[in-house]
Amino acid sequence: MKKKEWVAYNYCIGFIDLLGQREEYKDEGFLPQFASDEERKAFLQKIKRTIGPIFDLQKDADDMMQAALSPISETKRTLPPELHDTYDKMQKTRIKRQRWSDGLVFFACLGDPDIKCPMNALYYLFALTGSMCFLGLAKKRPIRGAIDIAWGVELHDNELYGAAVAKAYELESYVAQYPRIVVSDRTINYLEVYRQINDNDYYSQCNQRLAEICLNLVAQDVDGQFFIHYLGNSFKDYISQSQHDSLYQKAAEFIQGQCERYRSAKGNKLSKKLSFRYSHLLSYFMAHPFMEAVDDIAKI
Repeated sequence: MKKKEWVAYNYCIGFIDLLGQREEYKDEGFLPQFASDEERKAFLQKIKRTIGPIFDLQKDADDMMQAALSPISETKRTLPPELHDTYDKMQKTRIKRQRWSDGLVFFACLGDPDIKCPMNALYYLFALTGSMCFLGLAKKRPIRGAIDIAWGVELHDNELYGAAVAKAYELESYVAQYPRIVVSDRTINYLEVYRQINDNDYYSQCNQRLAEICLNLVAQDVDGQFFIHYLGNSFKDYISQSQHDSLYQKAAEFIQGQCERYRSAKGNKLSKKLSFRYSHLLSYFMAHPFMEAVDDIAKI
């Protein structure tokens, strides 16, 4: 077999991790021998409890990607025919997904010569990961993640390797800490470059506008890290829209329950750590409430 030529490009990558799985498996080992149907049924319930969440996470990701990447035909129909080809090129993007144990990796090549507006990919990754984080809390299935930009190589289709994966994994594992999507300084700087573009062609204007929107979708946390601000007005206007308030209520109820759960588990080191993290998350929700939920949150 001939050795395939490896080509490196810069990639924007979103790394998502489903939380709580390691705790679920801490006492597990070999597949048990079942002495009765009741034991077998109990084990099947354990499989549903542990495998089910990652299956649901993958399905939600597929649904969101399909909806996000569907062509916006209504906008195209309002344009004169001579701009249809330009519009198609402006909208074109390629987001790929790679399964990763109890997580997911989404990535887009920023050096793809067929893509005229690479900022589309960043916008979709911001929207996708932020929505999954918000939805995860509402569905009592918390996740955390990170977005970064670095070089990588696709050894196989939908399989990315290199610095991009390593950097995003490091951010998710050691920096994110609690249910949030951390955005690297490198990504912020990349967006700032595109926001300052002053060229007048359609593609440059599209990139400039999308970079500005992406920067409006992030905020800086108390630890100095940038993160997807899914409770912000820009996220609500562009992404969560009519679903925002419903997701907020369900997520806030889950966070309150987690605060009470870990606060009452005294003496446990892990519980103390989780209590602090969910308390911080609750503070984030209290700082950005919608009016129907603020009174209930304030009672905690």
